[in-house]
Amino acid sequence: MKLRSFKTGFIVFVAMLLAIPLGVMGCGEESEGEYIRIGIMGGQTGPAPDVVSALIDEIELIFNYINEVEDGINGAQLKWQIEDNKGTPAGAITAYRTLKETFDPLMYIAVEDYLLLGEKDNINEDKSVIFTASAIMPDIFELPSRFFALPIPTSDGFGGFIDWAIDDFTGTGTPKIGVLTWGPPLTSGFQWKMALPYTMGLGVETVESTYNITDIDLTAPLTVLKTAEVDYIWMQGVTGNAAVAIGNFLGLDFDYDDDNVVDAKFCFSEYIESHKLIEMVGSAAAGFYVYRSETPWSDDSVAAQLYTDIYEHAGTNNAWSDMRHLITFKYILEDAVSKAMVGNNSVEDLNGEDIYQALLDMIEIDTRGNTGDFGYGPNKRIGVSTMKIAQFTATGTVSVSDEIQLPRTFE
Repeated sequence: MKLRSFKTGFIVFVAMLLAIPLGVMGCGEESEGEYIRIGIMGGQTGPAPDVVSALIDEIELIFNYINEVEDGINGAQLKWQIEDNKGTPAGAITAYRTLKETFDPLMYIAVEDYLLLGEKDNINEDKSVIFTASAIMPDIFELPSRFFALPIPTSDGFGGFIDWAIDDFTGTGTPKIGVLTWGPPLTSGFQWKMALPYTMGLGVETVESTYNITDIDLTAPLTVLKTAEVDYIWMQGVTGNAAVAIGNFLGLDFDYDDDNVVDAKFCFSEYIESHKLIEMVGSAAAGFYVYRSETPWSDDSVAAQLYTDIYEHAGTNNAWSDMRHLITFKYILEDAVSKAMVGNNSVEDLNGEDIYQALLDMIEIDTRGNTGDFGYGPNKRIGVSTMKIAQFTATGTVSVSDEIQLPRTFE
C-alpha cells in the first residue's frame, strides 16, 4: 500500500458509502405473527457515514441471526426500521419523531448520543428506551434518563489509556500526552477533557491539537504535537481520520533525538474499525495502537465465537469483529424482553415502560450519571467496565495489555 494513496482512498471510501441507498429499510417481507419493533437512527449522510453504515450493517447481521437461527425472542421476530438522521441535531429529532409516529418501536438504537440531547425531555415523557452506540454526552444519561450506552464512554477510555501510558512509560517522571481531537463543527471534542481532573491528579501533562472530522490532511495538528515532543498520542476519530493520521504521522518522523527510533506511541480510540483501517493503509498500520472494551479480535471468548457464528450464517468471513460490544446489546435485548414478558400475555402488549423497568431490574444504575455500565455478558467478558490495549501488526492486531479497569470520569 502506497502512503500517497491515503487521501484518495479515504475520499473514494467515503464517496462509496455515501452512495448507500437511504430511506426506510427493515427486515424484509412481513409475515403473520408477533414482532419486536426496533427503530434505528444514525447519520448515514453525516460527517462519519463509514462508521455509521458499518455499525448498522452489524446490527442487522445480529438481528437476522436472532430471527433466522434462534427463531426470534420468546417466539417473536425482530422487525426494524432505519432512519437517516443526517448527522445533525435537527435530523436526529426528525428521525426519532418519524420512527415514533410511523413505526411505533418498542425500543430504539441511536448511533450518536449527542445529537439527541435537545430531545431528551420529550423522550423521557414518551417513556421510550434508547440504546446508544456512543457515550459522548453524560447529560443524556443522567437519571431518570431513558438512554443506555453500550461502548466505553470517551472520557473513561481516555482515562484508561492514561493509566496504560503511565505503566508503559520508561522515561523519567510521567509521560507527556498529545491529544488529537475533533474541533468545530462537532461539539464532542471537548468530552475527553472530563477526564482532566483524573489525569492531572496523576501528574500527567496534556497537549491538545484539534482537526475537522472531514480533513484529509492532518499534518498541521500533528506538527503541533511533534513540536511539543509528546511521548504518546491519543486520537479521537473514525476510521478515515485514522488512515489520514497514519500517513501524516509517518511522514513527519517523530524521532526527536535522531536515533532512528520513533519517540511517540500513537493510540486510536475505540471508534475506528481496525479491519477497514488495514484495508486502507495496509502494513503501514503496524506499530499503532487501539483500545476496545472487549478482549481484542483473536481471543476464544464466548462472544468471539458467537460473532463468528453470526458472520458465517450471513455468508461473510469474520476475520475481524470490531464492534463486538453489539453482542452486549443482543444479551440485554433478549433478557429485557424475557423479563418484561412476565405478567404479559404477548410481546405486542409490551411498551417502552415495560422494557425500561426490566432494564432497571437487570443492571446496577450508577446514580452519578453513567447508566451504561452494564458489565454484562458471558462471565462478564463484555460490557464497558474494562478495556484492553491492542497493537497493530502488518496484518492484524495483538493484545499488549492486561484488563484495564476504567476510571469513572463520565459524570
